[in-house]
Amino acid sequence: MIEELEQAAQSMVQGSLSEVTRQCGDPSCACATDPARRHGPHLYLKFTADGKASSVYVPPRQAQSLKDAHGAWVRFQEVATELATDNREQFLRALAREKDKSRARRAKVPKKA
Repeated sequence: MIEELEQAAQSMVQGSLSEVTRQCGDPSCACATDPARRHGPHLYLKFTADGKASSVYVPPRQAQSLKDAHGAWVRFQEVATELATDNREQFLRALAREKDKSRARRAKVPKKA
């Protein structure tokens, strides 16, 4: 799992991808009257940096590499979530063991009259 995280970290890009079709401003263009003939789809990378939301157009020649990099980010999140879940379960088991030991110690101590 750690190797997979390291591999994903080599190329991952955080954010979300969206494909958008657009109507141009030319009233004589077919897209002005027929939504099925709008231009696109155009790919955009959306992300937040320094508290500001941004959207960046992705040129078609870079679309596949960005989709792959975004896929690496998604996989990174999945693997990190699996690791965090495992860590949480280990923590909860350790807490339960501590609680059981504490109960056992209290049970062995004679009560004062």
